[in-house]
Amino acid sequence: MTAEQRSKEPTETPDGSTLPSPSRRRLVRGAAGTAGVLLSVHAKTALGTGICKSPSATMSGNTSPRPGDGTTCSGGRSPGFWKVPQKFSYWSAAGAVAPTFNVTVRECASGLQNLTLSNLLTHGTLLTNAGFVGAPAGVGLWAVLAFPNSYTGGQLMRHLSAAWLNAGYFTSAATKYPLSKQQVIDMWNATKSGGTYCPTSMVGGCGTSGWSATQVINYISGMYDLNAATLDGPDLCKP
Repeated sequence: MTAEQRSKEPTETPDGSTLPSPSRRRLVRGAAGTAGVLLSVHAKTALGTGICKSPSATMSGNTSPRPGDGTTCSGGRSPGFWKVPQKFSYWSAAGAVAPTFNVTVRECASGLQNLTLSNLLTHGTLLTNAGFVGAPAGVGLWAVLAFPNSYTGGQLMRHLSAAWLNAGYFTSAATKYPLSKQQVIDMWNATKSGGTYCPTSMVGGCGTSGWSATQVINYISGMYDLNAATLDGPDLCKP
């Protein structure tokens, strides 16, 4: 996929809706001067700089990240990327098993192909097996990635599931994801019942500045697609 093609794709917002394509957003900003409004809807955590910021660096407002926070990295891909069958070839590299279905799925076709929860034959990697203690029993990562509103707390599980897959896939020095799988699970444990998340690396704690579930979602979704071009294929679908 070329840069021009990617520029025409819509961007997924934290609630699962889509914004116009980047090129369309530029036209909207130029016509109406509403850049501030658009940024508030889907602000990039690193503001397009290609610089990773861990949760602790983001919370503390560091402009000169410490070692480990300033490595050029990947912000990962969104739930909309991970849920489509065309991208299931990446699941194993992320440490997960993709679901299977009771209908024919075309591996190289785009989109969700009208799949529903009733089409699941096997759920693939279960949320509980991935470490999401207290998540619905027997429910897999794909189910909440694709149909989050079918579950209580589904939007939080949805973005944390994408983060879990990103943490498993983007592990090289050049494209390391700023969260580990354990940090993703820590976010879940801290916020699933209405609490707030504070990184263990924050000396003295977070006080009243810990992140709610909504703020965790905003942090994760704000990084989507940053330096994530290694997943633009898959090559198997090229003629």
